Amino acid sequence: MKYIKLSLGILLLSTVILAAPERASQFDLGRRQFESGNYDRAIEIFSQVIAGASDSAQKSRAYYYQGLAFFERGLYFSSFISFRNVLISADEKNRELYEKSIKNAAIITDRLDMVERLGKVIDKLPAGYIPSSVSGVAHYAQGVYQFSIGQGETALSHFKSINPESQFYDKALMYLGILSTRKKDYKEANFYFGKLVDLSRGKKSLFPQQELARLNLARTAYSMGDIERSIEIYSQFLSSSPHWLTVLQEASWPLMRVNDTTVSLGNLHTVLSPFYREDLVGESYILKATILYSLCKYEEMKRTLNQFFNVYDPVIRSMQQEVNSMGSADAFYRAYATEKGLNTSFLNYIKRDGGIVRDKKILSALKTERINLARFSKNQVLTNLMNLNEEAQKTLEAQMGSIMQKIHRRKLADLLSQREQANYLKVEIVTGEKEMIEGQKGLPPKRITDVETSVASGYHFWPFTGEYWEDEMGTFVYTTESACVN
Repeated sequence: MKYIKLSLGILLLSTVILAAPERASQFDLGRRQFESGNYDRAIEIFSQVIAGASDSAQKSRAYYYQGLAFFERGLYFSSFISFRNVLISADEKNRELYEKSIKNAAIITDRLDMVERLGKVIDKLPAGYIPSSVSGVAHYAQGVYQFSIGQGETALSHFKSINPESQFYDKALMYLGILSTRKKDYKEANFYFGKLVDLSRGKKSLFPQQELARLNLARTAYSMGDIERSIEIYSQFLSSSPHWLTVLQEASWPLMRVNDTTVSLGNLHTVLSPFYREDLVGESYILKATILYSLCKYEEMKRTLNQFFNVYDPVIRSMQQEVNSMGSADAFYRAYATEKGLNTSFLNYIKRDGGIVRDKKILSALKTERINLARFSKNQVLTNLMNLNEEAQKTLEAQMGSIMQKIHRRKLADLLSQREQANYLKVEIVTGEKEMIEGQKGLPPKRITDVETSVASGYHFWPFTGEYWEDEMGTFVYTTESACVN
């Protein structure tokens, strides 16, 4: 009996010794398939190597080559997961793979707007395992991760450590500008946004960053009280800009502050055209009515306010009902996906939100990738990838729903505030008309009128973070002299 036990032990050991060269040969076969351009076959072979490997170094090499093969096939999320698995823990045997894995994973997650996932992995690696050649990439990923969990100071430190030669330097500048704005350090924000505008000038690939940085630069100038410079920056936008509607609406406020009512009303004429009228631009009605009050154009002011009530009273009622009927982020996502359950105005607003548009494209790419993964031979590794893909879809859907729910809450609050202001302005019309009549009778009119005007809390989706940008314009009292009683 003792002899039998010993024989079995020797047999098992022999199997391990003999299997190692076989797996090595299988790895070489997978690499040859990859180098020959047979990426599907390479993916399946490396999956088998990964499933059977007992050596961490060999498994990591298989993950690395599988990541390359997935990338060549356009299966980017699966490619990222493969490179992530190389980096998942500090392993002395795998150091040689870290440089390219970090670089490749950063490029992919930046494309998929999942950089924080890579940053979370790198954050757990000891500094000695991050090659100096990719330190800028690592700092960027770690900065995005820290930003996503609300660690602003740590994120600042990472973004400031990125060399200007880094491929992610422009995006780091954007983050630095936003973090500075959050701290209300407008001087710093002005520096970073200005630097990004200069860096991206004349570079077609950086045009989206340049446009967004310029918009934020104009907002920062306004927040600093530099109204003239804010107007100048807004005037640099062209009608081809993706932010054109936002610019027309926002620029009308500083123009009003300097009594340039002609240009301000011209902007608002476009914003309030039938094409945009139901896109949650109620703020523009209030601003137009305020300007008309200063010009004593009471009849036109009445028509403007009536238009506001006609367009937005039904929207307000719909949004109030939606708050009660859709109590979860998931419900908001389903309503958006099916275009059932959300009013047209809010749906139009969401559809032109750059971040939501981007997330929708990424979600579509993940779904297509999941279908393509199902075409491979079933094994443990590929099944796990399909499960991770489905989890990523659910996470993204939940994120989109949460964002839409927050926007919905803010826009409803904005509309209710605008409605209150519209009612206040209706009272001011009566007062103004009364004063004009009294003035015609030789009675001393009230010449100066204070009109409280609140800039709606405008939010702009930032394509790289999933966070919202507050325009910081706030509330001010605008004093205007009634033109009709001079």
